[in-house]
Amino acid sequence: MAKWMWRGKTLQGKDSASHTEALHIPGGSIVRELVFGANDGLVAAFAVASGVNGAGVKSNIIFIAGMAELIGGTISMALGAYLSTKSQIEYYRGEMNREGYEVDNFPEVEKQEVRDIYTAKGFTGEILDKIISHVTADKSRWVNIMMQEELGLSLDQNISPLKSGIATGLAYAFGALMPIIPYLFTQPAQGLVASVIITLSVLFGVGAAKTIVTGKSFFRSGLESMAIGGLAAAATYVGGRVFAG
Repeated sequence: MAKWMWRGKTLQGKDSASHTEALHIPGGSIVRELVFGANDGLVAAFAVASGVNGAGVKSNIIFIAGMAELIGGTISMALGAYLSTKSQIEYYRGEMNREGYEVDNFPEVEKQEVRDIYTAKGFTGEILDKIISHVTADKSRWVNIMMQEELGLSLDQNISPLKSGIATGLAYAFGALMPIIPYLFTQPAQGLVASVIITLSVLFGVGAAKTIVTGKSFFRSGLESMAIGGLAAAATYVGGRVFAG
């Protein structure tokens, strides 16, 4: 009897109670962008703040440096996400147009490719012929099959360059703000301690949040995110101390 793991629980058999369809969460791409943006903002801002702190400057200078990084990073991340998503859509549509052209102008060649695809999946004889007839009876279906099976390409129909850019930018700004807030109220030494605690806590939360779509253990995912971000930040702090002499 087949078994699957979801959030540390074993799902098995044909028991309707263990059917995972209800557990599938839409909007995975937005969650990915939110997690990526927040995580990047946290690490980058903490790296800048702790690095400047390591140089032995005043709290207001550390805060200004952190804010400069926040503004520049937010704009850069938002534009990067927008352009990346836009390019992804344009590439997909370009490949789809090419496949449509080939279906119109070289139908027998494309039909043979469909046959090869489903033959490789183990279909033969009358069943294979019926599959080919069904696939090639509708151009849109035919092209979509070729996109997925021949090229390995798919596109989230809910994806939007603007939404992607805004989500990533806002998440980055949120993440970048967390490590520098303490420097508004404390001296550098106390600010660093508070910044470490806040940054590691939020890194854990961001790592745990992505399990909404991954189904992995939130505790393990949170610790992983916290460890990776912490190592990056620690390295920059040491760098700041070294270069400051």
